[in-house]
Amino acid sequence: MVKIEVYFLLAYYEHRLFVAGAQLMSHSHRYVSELPPALVELDAGLVVGQRQESLLIAGALQKAIFNSANFSSIATDEQGVIQIFNVGAERMLGYVAADVVNLITPADISDPQELILRASALSAELETPIAPGFEALVFKASRGIEDIYELTYIRKDGSRFPAVVSVTALRDDHNSIIGYLLIGTDNTIRKQMEAEKTLLGQRLRDHQFYTRSLFEANIDALMTTDPAGIITDVNQQMALLTGCTRDELIGAPFKNYFTDPARAEESIRLVLSRKKVTNYELTARDRDGKETVVSYNATTFYDRNRRLQGVFAAARDITERKLAEKQILDLALHDALTRLPNRLLLTERLAQTMAAGKRSGRFSALMFLDLDNFKPLNDNHGHYLGDLLLIEVAQRIVSCVRAVDVVVRFGGDEFVVILSELGLERARSAAQMLAVAEKLRAELDKPYVLTWQHAGQAAVSVAHRSTASIGAVLFQDNANSQEDVLKWADLAMYQAKQAGGNQVCLHEDHLESLASDVKTPRHPIGK
Repeated sequence: MVKIEVYFLLAYYEHRLFVAGAQLMSHSHRYVSELPPALVELDAGLVVGQRQESLLIAGALQKAIFNSANFSSIATDEQGVIQIFNVGAERMLGYVAADVVNLITPADISDPQELILRASALSAELETPIAPGFEALVFKASRGIEDIYELTYIRKDGSRFPAVVSVTALRDDHNSIIGYLLIGTDNTIRKQMEAEKTLLGQRLRDHQFYTRSLFEANIDALMTTDPAGIITDVNQQMALLTGCTRDELIGAPFKNYFTDPARAEESIRLVLSRKKVTNYELTARDRDGKETVVSYNATTFYDRNRRLQGVFAAARDITERKLAEKQILDLALHDALTRLPNRLLLTERLAQTMAAGKRSGRFSALMFLDLDNFKPLNDNHGHYLGDLLLIEVAQRIVSCVRAVDVVVRFGGDEFVVILSELGLERARSAAQMLAVAEKLRAELDKPYVLTWQHAGQAAVSVAHRSTASIGAVLFQDNANSQEDVLKWADLAMYQAKQAGGNQVCLHEDHLESLASDVKTPRHPIGK
């Protein structure tokens, strides 16, 4: 803001120049009277020269100020009527000096509504009535208060522009106000810059709000971390996932909120090296111990100069999906009626048993069971009772074997039992196999009492006897294929069935060697 000292501005007024000259001459006379006579003439000449130089400097400064086109200089008399209207004022306002000098006041080229508001504000501030005209523009200056304010000037063509105005009261030697000087600068560019800055700030706030809204509206738990894995921001879903507040999470290590911190930390290293990680499974644990399986997807993010800032990650709760997958897999690998493993899982479990036998050198056994007298139950009483029988048969078989053994519903009324990790010796293992087989035969030979009840009817019970034909085979490793082992057991079971059922038979390929070792007859056992 340009500020002009009153002393230089007064140089414009002719009477002020005379006053200044008179004062200078008075000082000169006093100075001369005190000099020796020989120097009076010389000093008088010097004083006159200094006076002339001062007047020239004052005049030059006055001319430079009032002819500047960079700001408007408007000088008025004490009533506010314009007396000077410089080149800058002409350029800014579109008037020439002749249009305004001795004709109007600065209030006539100012926004009248702003004058009313300014007068009201000053009246309240200074606790004195102030008229909404020229008085409102110069009141503070008239009281000796430095006054700089913003207002809107109105050009000759009616257009408007913002200006910053500095007002100074012009006073004579008696400190009486003889006029006012209003120095103004066009504030359009600054206002435009402020408006653009405000708009930019608003857009930035809008963008931040929009981004935050997206961040919070996401169904996934979102977070950002620095490259070291320290959390820098989270959304509400992340707070819910961990049971912690946003403030508690920010600044904490990302890995602290997962059951396997090392795996969580590895995910950060992976995304930093690969720039992206997808479907990385982690298990989150909240402060109460609740665990949630999440699918972690992350990418790196950068500033405008492509400097790495950190990792943006999304963790989606897949607990229900994992449970559904497990259920689907369970349904695919287990019999829906008995909940026993089915034929698909049999292949996997038999392969595991063979591999274990190869490592340990221990024998294992496979038994094929087929129920006797099952069809008449279905034919006479329907499939519902047949299903009840199969469920109880499954329970009886499971009760006869170890937890490490495998019981499979092969299909229909057929079951398979795998006995793993028997003895290291063939004879001992054969004896173990036959003991379990006989136990199974005897358990399944017991009578069944099957009870059912239709809606609104009394319960009905049916007694039924259904024995089992059992074929057994002993094997040690995977030297033979699964198909061979199953085939041998099936053949032995068929042999037991042909012998009248309720029998245990060993596969013929093994009978010779087993007979001498365990004193077991070649023919089916257990009537």
